[in-house]
Amino acid sequence: MKPYQVHLFSDDSKIPDFLPSEPCFVYENKKYLNFLIYDCFHLKNNEHLKNIAIAEIESSGIIAAGERSKVMEELRKKMLEIKKLDALLIFPDETAALLALFSIFGEKATFFIDYETSPNIAAVLQYRNLEYYDHKDLDQLDKLLSAKSEKVIIVDGVYGWLGKVAPVNELIKVAAVNECMIIGNEINSFGLLGREGRGFIDLFNLYDAINIDVGSYSRFLGGFGFYIGAKRYLINKIRENINEILQPLPQFMLSVNIAGLELIKEGEGKNSKIRTLWKHSRYLITRLKQLGFTTDSDTPMVVVTFSNNEEAGEFTKKLFFEQIIVAQNKERIRLNLSIEHSKEDIDHCLEMFELIGQEMGIIGSS
Repeated sequence: MKPYQVHLFSDDSKIPDFLPSEPCFVYENKKYLNFLIYDCFHLKNNEHLKNIAIAEIESSGIIAAGERSKVMEELRKKMLEIKKLDALLIFPDETAALLALFSIFGEKATFFIDYETSPNIAAVLQYRNLEYYDHKDLDQLDKLLSAKSEKVIIVDGVYGWLGKVAPVNELIKVAAVNECMIIGNEINSFGLLGREGRGFIDLFNLYDAINIDVGSYSRFLGGFGFYIGAKRYLINKIRENINEILQPLPQFMLSVNIAGLELIKEGEGKNSKIRTLWKHSRYLITRLKQLGFTTDSDTPMVVVTFSNNEEAGEFTKKLFFEQIIVAQNKERIRLNLSIEHSKEDIDHCLEMFELIGQEMGIIGSS
Protein backbone atom coordinates (compact mmCIF):
# COMPACT_ATOMS: atom_id res chain seq x y z
CA MET A 1 0.00 0.00 0.00
CA LYS A 2 1.28 3.50 -0.74
CA PRO A 3 -0.03 6.96 0.20
CA TYR A 4 -1.79 8.92 -2.49
CA GLN A 5 -2.33 12.69 -2.51
CA VAL A 6 -6.09 12.62 -2.31
CA HIS A 7 -6.28 16.32 -1.43
CA LEU A 8 -5.32 17.14 -5.01
CA PHE A 9 -8.68 15.84 -6.20
CA SER A 10 -12.03 16.31 -4.46
CA ASP A 11 -13.25 16.17 -0.87
CA ASP A 12 -16.72 15.19 -2.05
CA SER A 13 -15.81 12.02 -3.91
CA LYS A 14 -15.22 8.61 -2.42
CA ILE A 15 -11.61 7.91 -3.30
CA PRO A 16 -9.04 5.54 -1.78
CA ASP A 17 -6.79 6.93 0.94
CA PHE A 18 -4.21 4.31 -0.01
CA LEU A 19 -3.57 2.51 -3.26
CA PRO A 20 -2.96 -1.23 -3.31
CA SER A 21 0.08 -2.30 -5.31
CA GLU A 22 -2.20 -4.11 -7.73
CA PRO A 23 -2.76 -3.31 -11.44
CA CYS A 24 -6.52 -3.65 -10.84
CA PHE A 25 -8.43 -3.35 -7.56
CA VAL A 26 -11.95 -2.74 -6.28
CA TYR A 27 -12.84 0.10 -3.90
CA GLU A 28 -16.38 1.07 -2.86
CA ASN A 29 -17.71 -1.43 -5.44
CA LYS A 30 -15.80 0.32 -8.23
CA LYS A 31 -13.02 -1.26 -10.29
CA TYR A 32 -9.87 0.85 -10.58
CA LEU A 33 -7.19 0.44 -13.23
CA ASN A 34 -3.85 1.27 -11.61
CA PHE A 35 -1.08 2.28 -14.04
CA LEU A 36 1.22 3.76 -11.40
CA ILE A 37 3.46 0.88 -10.44
CA TYR A 38 6.54 -0.54 -12.18
CA ASP A 39 5.37 -4.14 -12.16
CA CYS A 40 4.82 -5.18 -15.76
CA PHE A 41 4.99 -8.88 -14.95
CA HIS A 42 2.98 -8.62 -11.71
CA LEU A 43 5.74 -10.08 -9.55
CA LYS A 44 5.46 -7.83 -6.49
CA ASN A 45 2.54 -9.95 -5.28
CA ASN A 46 3.59 -13.19 -6.93
CA GLU A 47 2.65 -16.19 -4.77
CA HIS A 48 5.82 -18.11 -5.59
CA LEU A 49 8.04 -15.19 -4.53
CA LYS A 50 5.95 -14.73 -1.37
CA ASN A 51 6.43 -18.38 -0.48
CA ILE A 52 10.18 -18.13 -1.08
CA ALA A 53 10.37 -15.15 1.32
CA ILE A 54 8.20 -16.84 3.96
CA ALA A 55 10.21 -20.08 3.83
CA GLU A 56 13.50 -18.20 4.23
CA ILE A 57 12.20 -16.10 7.14
CA GLU A 58 10.77 -19.14 8.92
CA SER A 59 14.00 -21.09 8.52
CA SER A 60 16.52 -18.38 9.36
CA GLY A 61 14.71 -15.22 10.51
CA ILE A 62 14.56 -11.76 8.98
CA ILE A 63 18.09 -10.56 9.68
CA ALA A 64 19.85 -13.93 10.03
CA ALA A 65 23.33 -14.02 8.57
CA GLY A 66 24.01 -17.75 8.84
CA GLU A 67 23.47 -18.76 5.22
CA ARG A 68 23.48 -15.27 3.74
CA SER A 69 26.98 -15.52 2.27
CA LYS A 70 25.99 -18.76 0.54
CA VAL A 71 22.82 -17.23 -0.93
CA MET A 72 24.73 -14.08 -1.90
CA GLU A 73 27.23 -16.21 -3.78
CA GLU A 74 24.40 -18.01 -5.59
CA LEU A 75 22.87 -14.68 -6.62
CA ARG A 76 26.26 -13.36 -7.68
CA LYS A 77 26.93 -16.41 -9.86
CA LYS A 78 23.52 -16.15 -11.51
CA MET A 79 24.01 -12.43 -12.17
CA LEU A 80 27.51 -12.88 -13.54
CA GLU A 81 26.13 -15.51 -15.90
CA ILE A 82 23.15 -13.40 -16.98
CA LYS A 83 24.97 -10.07 -17.26
CA LYS A 84 28.45 -11.39 -18.25
CA LEU A 85 30.11 -9.30 -15.54
CA ASP A 86 33.47 -9.79 -13.86
CA ALA A 87 32.31 -8.70 -10.40
CA LEU A 88 29.19 -7.47 -8.63
CA LEU A 89 28.04 -5.45 -5.61
CA ILE A 90 24.48 -5.44 -4.29
CA PHE A 91 23.00 -2.51 -2.34
CA PRO A 92 19.78 -2.09 -0.37
CA ASP A 93 18.59 0.87 -2.48
CA GLU A 94 19.30 2.93 -5.57
CA THR A 95 20.59 6.06 -3.82
CA ALA A 96 23.14 4.14 -1.71
CA ALA A 97 24.42 2.38 -4.82
CA LEU A 98 24.76 5.58 -6.84
CA LEU A 99 26.56 7.41 -4.05
CA ALA A 100 29.01 4.51 -3.77
CA LEU A 101 29.50 4.33 -7.53
CA PHE A 102 30.20 8.02 -8.08
CA SER A 103 32.58 8.12 -5.11
CA ILE A 104 35.32 6.47 -7.18
CA PHE A 105 35.56 9.47 -9.54
CA GLY A 106 37.71 12.46 -8.65
CA GLU A 107 36.77 16.13 -8.41
CA LYS A 108 37.92 16.83 -11.97
CA ALA A 109 35.54 14.30 -13.51
CA THR A 110 32.60 15.71 -15.45
CA PHE A 111 29.44 13.62 -15.61
CA PHE A 112 27.22 13.72 -18.69
CA ILE A 113 23.59 12.72 -18.25
CA ASP A 114 20.61 12.86 -20.56
CA TYR A 115 17.84 15.34 -19.82
CA GLU A 116 15.59 12.28 -19.63
CA THR A 117 17.75 10.19 -17.28
CA SER A 118 16.54 8.74 -13.97
CA PRO A 119 15.75 11.48 -11.39
CA ASN A 120 17.84 9.76 -8.70
CA ILE A 121 20.96 9.96 -10.86
CA ALA A 122 20.45 13.68 -11.43
CA ALA A 123 19.82 14.23 -7.70
CA VAL A 124 22.95 12.36 -6.56
CA LEU A 125 25.12 14.23 -9.09
CA GLN A 126 23.71 17.72 -8.52
CA TYR A 127 26.80 18.96 -6.64
CA ARG A 128 29.35 17.40 -9.00
CA ASN A 129 30.60 18.70 -12.35
CA LEU A 130 27.48 17.95 -14.35
CA GLU A 131 26.53 18.48 -17.99
CA TYR A 132 23.17 17.60 -19.56
CA TYR A 133 22.90 16.28 -23.10
CA ASP A 134 20.00 15.69 -25.48
CA HIS A 135 20.01 12.21 -27.02
CA LYS A 136 18.40 13.69 -30.14
CA ASP A 137 21.38 16.00 -30.77
CA LEU A 138 24.49 13.84 -31.12
CA ASP A 139 26.57 16.64 -32.67
CA GLN A 140 26.04 18.79 -29.60
CA LEU A 141 26.92 15.85 -27.35
CA ASP A 142 30.15 15.35 -29.30
CA LYS A 143 31.08 19.02 -28.76
CA LEU A 144 30.30 18.84 -25.04
CA LEU A 145 32.40 15.72 -24.58
CA SER A 146 35.36 16.97 -26.61
CA ALA A 147 35.65 20.04 -24.35
CA LYS A 148 36.44 17.96 -21.24
CA SER A 149 39.35 15.74 -20.31
CA GLU A 150 38.03 13.48 -17.51
CA LYS A 151 34.50 12.49 -18.47
CA VAL A 152 31.89 9.94 -17.49
CA ILE A 153 28.70 9.44 -19.51
CA ILE A 154 25.52 7.71 -18.32
CA VAL A 155 23.72 5.94 -21.16
CA ASP A 156 20.12 4.92 -20.42
CA GLY A 157 18.37 1.85 -21.75
CA VAL A 158 14.81 3.17 -21.47
CA TYR A 159 13.78 6.73 -20.65
CA GLY A 160 11.25 6.43 -17.84
CA TRP A 161 9.32 9.57 -18.74
CA LEU A 162 9.30 8.90 -22.47
CA GLY A 163 8.71 5.14 -22.34
CA LYS A 164 11.19 4.94 -25.18
CA VAL A 165 14.29 2.84 -25.82
CA ALA A 166 17.34 5.10 -26.12
CA PRO A 167 19.41 5.41 -29.33
CA VAL A 168 22.04 3.36 -27.53
CA ASN A 169 24.35 2.42 -30.41
CA GLU A 170 24.67 6.04 -31.57
CA LEU A 171 25.39 7.29 -28.05
CA ILE A 172 28.02 4.62 -27.48
CA LYS A 173 29.80 5.55 -30.70
CA VAL A 174 30.04 9.22 -29.70
CA ALA A 175 31.20 8.27 -26.19
CA ALA A 176 33.83 5.86 -27.51
CA VAL A 177 35.30 8.42 -29.92
CA ASN A 178 35.66 10.84 -26.99
CA GLU A 179 37.21 8.19 -24.72
CA CYS A 180 34.53 8.37 -22.02
CA MET A 181 34.00 6.09 -19.09
CA ILE A 182 30.54 4.65 -19.92
CA ILE A 183 27.94 3.71 -17.30
CA GLY A 184 25.00 1.68 -18.59
CA ASN A 185 21.80 2.63 -16.76
CA GLU A 186 19.60 -0.50 -16.67
CA ILE A 187 17.21 0.90 -14.01
CA ASN A 188 14.31 0.95 -16.49
CA SER A 189 15.44 -1.95 -18.67
CA PHE A 190 16.77 -4.83 -16.54
CA GLY A 191 14.01 -7.44 -16.42
CA LEU A 192 12.17 -5.79 -19.34
CA LEU A 193 14.44 -5.69 -22.41
CA GLY A 194 16.74 -8.24 -23.99
CA ARG A 195 16.81 -12.03 -23.85
CA GLU A 196 15.14 -13.26 -20.66
CA GLY A 197 15.06 -9.68 -19.39
CA ARG A 198 18.86 -9.32 -19.46
CA GLY A 199 18.57 -5.61 -20.30
CA PHE A 200 19.60 -3.23 -23.06
CA ILE A 201 23.29 -4.11 -22.78
CA ASP A 202 22.41 -7.63 -23.88
CA LEU A 203 19.84 -6.45 -26.43
CA PHE A 204 22.45 -4.33 -28.24
CA ASN A 205 25.40 -6.64 -27.39
CA LEU A 206 27.38 -3.93 -25.62
CA TYR A 207 29.25 -6.06 -23.10
CA ASP A 208 32.64 -4.84 -24.35
CA ALA A 209 31.58 -1.19 -24.69
CA ILE A 210 29.99 -0.56 -21.26
CA ASN A 211 32.40 -0.08 -18.36
CA ILE A 212 29.88 -0.16 -15.49
CA ASP A 213 26.38 -1.66 -15.39
CA VAL A 214 23.78 -0.53 -12.83
CA GLY A 215 20.21 -1.74 -12.35
CA SER A 216 17.35 -2.59 -10.02
CA TYR A 217 15.81 -5.84 -8.78
CA SER A 218 12.66 -4.15 -7.51
CA ARG A 219 11.40 -2.53 -10.71
CA PHE A 220 10.50 -5.51 -12.89
CA LEU A 221 11.71 -8.60 -11.00
CA GLY A 222 9.61 -8.38 -7.84
CA GLY A 223 12.81 -8.35 -5.79
CA PHE A 224 14.84 -6.06 -3.58
CA GLY A 225 17.84 -3.79 -3.94
CA PHE A 226 20.18 -2.51 -6.59
CA TYR A 227 23.30 -3.87 -8.25
CA ILE A 228 26.54 -2.48 -9.67
CA GLY A 229 28.48 -4.70 -12.04
CA ALA A 230 31.89 -3.98 -13.57
CA LYS A 231 35.47 -5.18 -13.96
CA ARG A 232 36.88 -6.48 -10.70
CA TYR A 233 39.29 -3.56 -10.18
CA LEU A 234 36.41 -1.06 -10.34
CA ILE A 235 34.29 -3.08 -7.95
CA ASN A 236 37.27 -3.27 -5.59
CA LYS A 237 37.63 0.53 -5.71
CA ILE A 238 33.95 0.94 -4.80
CA ARG A 239 34.28 -1.63 -2.04
CA GLU A 240 37.26 0.23 -0.55
CA ASN A 241 35.30 3.50 -0.50
CA ILE A 242 32.33 1.99 1.32
CA ASN A 243 34.20 -0.24 3.74
CA GLU A 244 31.92 -0.97 6.75
CA ILE A 245 29.18 1.27 5.29
CA LEU A 246 27.38 -1.16 2.98
CA GLN A 247 24.44 -2.85 4.70
CA PRO A 248 23.85 -6.27 3.11
CA LEU A 249 20.36 -7.40 2.23
CA PRO A 250 18.69 -10.01 4.47
CA GLN A 251 18.86 -13.55 3.20
CA PHE A 252 15.15 -13.76 2.26
CA MET A 253 15.51 -10.73 -0.03
CA LEU A 254 18.47 -12.26 -1.82
CA SER A 255 16.51 -15.51 -2.30
CA VAL A 256 13.56 -13.59 -3.75
CA ASN A 257 15.94 -11.89 -6.22
CA ILE A 258 17.19 -15.29 -7.38
CA ALA A 259 13.64 -16.60 -7.77
CA GLY A 260 12.59 -13.45 -9.67
CA LEU A 261 15.42 -13.96 -12.17
CA GLU A 262 14.33 -17.55 -12.67
CA LEU A 263 10.68 -16.56 -13.20
CA ILE A 264 11.60 -14.09 -15.92
CA LYS A 265 13.80 -16.70 -17.61
CA GLU A 266 11.00 -19.28 -17.57
CA GLY A 267 8.41 -16.77 -18.71
CA GLU A 268 10.31 -15.67 -21.82
CA GLY A 269 9.89 -19.01 -23.51
CA LYS A 270 6.81 -20.47 -21.83
CA ASN A 271 4.50 -17.68 -20.83
CA SER A 272 2.44 -16.05 -23.57
CA LYS A 273 1.46 -13.27 -21.13
CA ILE A 274 4.82 -11.56 -21.69
CA ARG A 275 4.28 -11.50 -25.45
CA THR A 276 0.73 -10.29 -24.82
CA LEU A 277 2.06 -7.42 -22.68
CA TRP A 278 4.15 -6.11 -25.56
CA LYS A 279 1.30 -6.68 -28.00
CA HIS A 280 -1.01 -4.67 -25.73
CA SER A 281 1.54 -1.87 -25.44
CA ARG A 282 1.87 -1.60 -29.23
CA TYR A 283 -1.91 -1.58 -29.51
CA LEU A 284 -2.32 1.16 -26.88
CA ILE A 285 0.39 3.34 -28.44
CA THR A 286 -1.04 2.94 -31.96
CA ARG A 287 -4.60 3.75 -30.88
CA LEU A 288 -3.50 6.79 -28.84
CA LYS A 289 -1.74 8.17 -31.91
CA GLN A 290 -4.79 7.45 -34.07
CA LEU A 291 -6.96 9.36 -31.61
CA GLY A 292 -4.66 12.37 -31.88
CA PHE A 293 -2.57 12.12 -28.70
CA THR A 294 1.18 12.66 -28.69
CA THR A 295 3.44 9.79 -27.62
CA ASP A 296 6.93 8.60 -28.60
CA SER A 297 6.77 5.47 -26.45
CA ASP A 298 7.75 2.03 -27.71
CA THR A 299 7.64 0.01 -24.45
CA PRO A 300 4.93 -1.00 -21.92
CA MET A 301 5.71 2.29 -20.13
CA VAL A 302 3.44 4.47 -22.25
CA VAL A 303 3.89 8.25 -21.88
CA VAL A 304 1.48 10.83 -23.34
CA THR A 305 2.60 14.45 -23.72
CA PHE A 306 0.17 17.37 -23.34
CA SER A 307 0.45 21.08 -24.10
CA ASN A 308 1.31 22.13 -20.54
CA ASN A 309 1.33 21.06 -16.88
CA GLU A 310 -2.19 22.29 -16.21
CA GLU A 311 -3.70 20.36 -19.11
CA ALA A 312 -1.93 17.17 -18.05
CA GLY A 313 -3.03 17.70 -14.44
CA GLU A 314 -6.66 18.22 -15.40
CA PHE A 315 -6.58 15.16 -17.66
CA THR A 316 -5.08 13.08 -14.84
CA LYS A 317 -7.81 14.24 -12.46
CA LYS A 318 -10.59 13.41 -14.91
CA LEU A 319 -9.09 9.97 -15.51
CA PHE A 320 -8.99 9.40 -11.75
CA PHE A 321 -12.71 10.00 -11.43
CA GLU A 322 -13.21 7.40 -14.15
CA GLN A 323 -11.23 4.97 -11.92
CA ILE A 324 -8.08 5.16 -14.07
CA ILE A 325 -4.95 6.03 -12.09
CA VAL A 326 -1.88 7.33 -13.93
CA ALA A 327 1.34 9.09 -12.97
CA GLN A 328 1.95 12.73 -13.94
CA ASN A 329 5.20 14.66 -14.32
CA LYS A 330 4.76 18.22 -15.58
CA GLU A 331 3.17 18.03 -19.05
CA ARG A 332 3.34 14.22 -19.28
CA ILE A 333 1.30 11.35 -17.94
CA ARG A 334 2.45 7.73 -17.85
CA LEU A 335 0.66 4.40 -17.95
CA ASN A 336 2.73 1.42 -16.81
CA LEU A 337 1.04 -1.58 -18.39
CA SER A 338 0.88 -4.94 -16.62
CA ILE A 339 0.18 -8.47 -17.77
CA GLU A 340 -2.86 -8.19 -15.47
CA HIS A 341 -4.40 -5.45 -17.64
CA SER A 342 -6.71 -7.17 -20.12
CA LYS A 343 -7.55 -6.05 -23.65
CA GLU A 344 -10.92 -4.95 -22.28
CA ASP A 345 -9.17 -2.82 -19.63
CA ILE A 346 -7.06 -1.14 -22.30
CA ASP A 347 -10.09 -0.54 -24.53
CA HIS A 348 -11.94 1.03 -21.60
CA CYS A 349 -8.90 3.23 -20.93
CA LEU A 350 -8.77 4.30 -24.58
CA GLU A 351 -12.51 5.06 -24.51
CA MET A 352 -11.97 7.38 -21.52
CA PHE A 353 -8.97 9.02 -23.18
CA GLU A 354 -11.08 9.75 -26.25
CA LEU A 355 -14.05 11.02 -24.22
CA ILE A 356 -11.97 13.28 -21.95
CA GLY A 357 -9.75 14.41 -24.82
CA GLN A 358 -12.79 15.57 -26.80
CA GLU A 359 -14.37 17.16 -23.72
CA MET A 360 -11.18 19.19 -23.07
CA GLY A 361 -10.68 20.05 -26.74
CA ILE A 362 -7.36 18.22 -26.91
CA ILE A 363 -8.46 16.00 -29.80
CA GLY A 364 -11.22 16.38 -32.35
CA SER A 365 -14.41 14.35 -32.62
CA SER A 366 -14.05 11.13 -34.58
